[in-house]
Amino acid sequence: MVADITFYDIASAPPLRTFAPNPWKTRFALNFKGVSYRTEWVDMPDITSLRERLGVPANRTLPDGTPYHTLPVIQDAKTGALLGDSFENALYLDRNYPDGFKLFRELTTGLTAAFNAQVDSIFTKHAALCSNMPFDPQSEEKIHDIFAKRAGVKSWSDLQMSDEQKDGLMVSFEADLGELSKAYRHTGGTTDHVWRLGGTASAQSQRPPPGREQAGPFLDGDGPAYADFIVGAWLKMMEASLKPEQWARVRTWQDGLWGRVVDALSPWCEMK
Repeated sequence: MVADITFYDIASAPPLRTFAPNPWKTRFALNFKGVSYRTEWVDMPDITSLRERLGVPANRTLPDGTPYHTLPVIQDAKTGALLGDSFENALYLDRNYPDGFKLFRELTTGLTAAFNAQVDSIFTKHAALCSNMPFDPQSEEKIHDIFAKRAGVKSWSDLQMSDEQKDGLMVSFEADLGELSKAYRHTGGTTDHVWRLGGTASAQSQRPPPGREQAGPFLDGDGPAYADFIVGAWLKMMEASLKPEQWARVRTWQDGLWGRVVDALSPWCEMK
């Protein structure tokens, strides 16, 4: 059986698997929708030439204003559509493959877009912790140059941090995820702009509504929507790219919420 959709994803070191967050968003969406697809793995240095060959414009911009090409891209043989943005991909799948589960619940697209921007901001701020990204060793030097250019620095070495800086970034990461965790408990009405380890004192904490005493693993309801896959995509990148001891810590934060989220999304992680 020929797959309807070709999903262009970033090639990792063997064994090939998704590790970057935006491709994860699209893989989650494809698996959740049950759409027939196949993965075309692309070495990171070849992404620009691929998108230019397909005629898909860049969807990102470097600090100096030049276009930046990244993945995912999906190509639908049934409709001829070519899409190169993870959020756009999800909207397309709901619109053109309406049977089965919906990624966007009714009248939530704008809210989900805002949530996507918030979550991207939180995790991007702490992406420098990802020192174990599973780059293909044959392309690693070129990939380092790509990341340096993307960050607006001269070389990969300029992006490296001291152990003290990493420790500080882990504290910041826990703090920001602590604020995000309120959305899972439905207590997100007030934000502590100065977040303390351990969170707000219990006497001052908002009481979660009945049934939300333990956060998650899904933001709303008994199953996921696209908003859940946005968070899950970033967590999957952290799982693949943090040092094992760091990821083990993240899984335990906020009473083990992030470990429960990743585990609950495992049915939609298949590599096809």
